[in-house]
Formats: sequence, C-alpha cells, structure tokens
Amino acid sequence: MINLKFWILILILSFTWKNVEAQKTITTSGISFTYTIQGDNLECTLEAKTNGWIGVGFNDKNSIVNSDLLLFNIINGEASSTDLYVKGIGNPRKDSDLGGANTITLLNSIEKRGVTRVVFSIPLKSGDTFDFEHRLNESYWLILAYSVEDDFNHHSRFRKHLPFKLEVPK
Repeated sequence: MINLKFWILILILSFTWKNVEAQKTITTSGISFTYTIQGDNLECTLEAKTNGWIGVGFNDKNSIVNSDLLLFNIINGEASSTDLYVKGIGNPRKDSDLGGANTITLLNSIEKRGVTRVVFSIPLKSGDTFDFEHRLNESYWLILAYSVEDDFNHHSRFRKHLPFKLEVPK
C-alpha cells in the first residue's frame, strides 16, 4: 500500500512539474507581480498595498497606448476584473465593447489590512485581437498600477512601466 501511494505521488508531481515551465516575481514601489507558465496559460498573482483597484498591462512599446490592461478590485469581499485595450491616452475600452472578450479567469482574491491580492489566469495567446500575445523569451513591457479607489474609472495613484521577459528555463 505504501508503495502504491509513493508511485501515485510521483505521478502527480511529474504532471505538475511538466506543466510549470517558469516562475518569477517582479516587485516595485508596493506592488508585485508573480507569474507561472502552466501549459498554454499564464497564472499570475498581483498584489499591492492599497484597498483600491490593482492592474497589470502588457505592451510591445513603453507606452500605455495600445496596451492590454487587466484591472481587478475587491468590493465587500467580492472580486471583479475587467479586460481593457487602451486605444489612446485616457481611453481604455473593454475588450468586449470592441468585439473581443474578457479572457481573465479569477482564481482567488483577498483584501486585508490595506493589501489587495488577486490570483488569475490568462491565455498566453487568446486569439482575441485586443489581448497581448505573450511570447516566451522575448522582451516587451510590463505595466504595474494601482489606485486608492475601487472604481475602475478612477485614475491610478501609481503606474510604472518595466522592461519584461517571460523567461523559460532552457
């Protein structure tokens, strides 16, 4: 019986290790972004020292314009998300309003002691023209932001653009 349990554990771990290709955390000014590549998805944890919304964006250029922007908030213990495409300065639009879709899957969330944390999954390549195509081992820009308000229309208190690469061990 112990031998069978051992082999079942080995089998479970081998499937888990096979699907997890990389993990990395980026932290700056009170906000952190952690990703794990699992098969065709990017599983992410986003956390910031705020009770307002938190967000992450992706772009080929060091610009908010033409970025894929994902925002999250927690109101009365209930998390929500919005998948946006930034058409111009001050003009983020929901992917769904542009003919795309919200491709965010919320997995977990908590807001406690002034910290908001969400865990979510997005496809590396969704097929939605308003979503960023996450290419492995190529450089692009990561946008991290947070607000002091839960309203997604409220401007960010903090936003930073960082050079970024989804790194996969060789």
